[in-house]
Amino acid sequence: MILPSRLSATTLGDLLGRLHRQRTTGILELAELWAPPGGAPPTHRVHLFCGLVSGVETALPAPPLGELLRREGFLADAALRVLLRRLGNGDPRRSGEILVAERMADADLVEAALRVQLRIKLDALFGLEDAAVTFRTARPSKVAARRVLPLEPRDFLHGRPRSRDLCPDSGVRHRPSSERPSAEPSPRRVKEAPREAANGGPAAGRTRGVDEAKRRAFEKLGLPLGAGEVEVRRAFRRLAVELHPDRHVTAPAEVRDRKAARFAEVSAAYHVLVA
Repeated sequence: MILPSRLSATTLGDLLGRLHRQRTTGILELAELWAPPGGAPPTHRVHLFCGLVSGVETALPAPPLGELLRREGFLADAALRVLLRRLGNGDPRRSGEILVAERMADADLVEAALRVQLRIKLDALFGLEDAAVTFRTARPSKVAARRVLPLEPRDFLHGRPRSRDLCPDSGVRHRPSSERPSAEPSPRRVKEAPREAANGGPAAGRTRGVDEAKRRAFEKLGLPLGAGEVEVRRAFRRLAVELHPDRHVTAPAEVRDRKAARFAEVSAAYHVLVA
């Protein structure tokens, strides 16, 4: 199977669609076309097992497993501190293994959160505008062997930009709003029915808090209120390239710290609006 050598010649949705139809097992590599001083271009890897997405390796920001669970109210702050302390002390186990072994979270909930995390990582890759494309067939890797069910086609194909969505006159990718993928369910929505259904809907105060968080997120990215997903991804990519710590390894410590703090703010804003 021959794939285009550049992402700009196709879409990630088309690449995944072709690999899915062939029920391929292997690794799709996307190597970006810029490189930090003295370093290699950032490379992102999508692991596939029988055509399904089973893992994503990327340096693009995604919330850690413990933070995902804490954010949804399934992990207490004290338990998160215990998890971070174990990891900081060199515990070789993965976060999910520690949480289950220490009975801080049940296995089904951890698996649901890992699927949410996997979807967030894959969503970030759809923001790439160009990259060198390679594919290596392989046996199932350790990433694919984790106890996480692979993403189904509805998770990585439905509503995604495809070459057939190119506007015929302008050549610009266009995705109707009705075809955009719905927001990724939280671990709560994967594992159980939303609490709002039982309580008659979200509280007004919580809605105001969400609106305020989005307002601040647009401000951090330098965008007007209500900017679309494409604009959000483009602004994030531009700022991430400028602020990424790998681009400032030779700068004074004060500059590195300032850039790192700004990068963290931009990453958090991106996840509020997209993830």
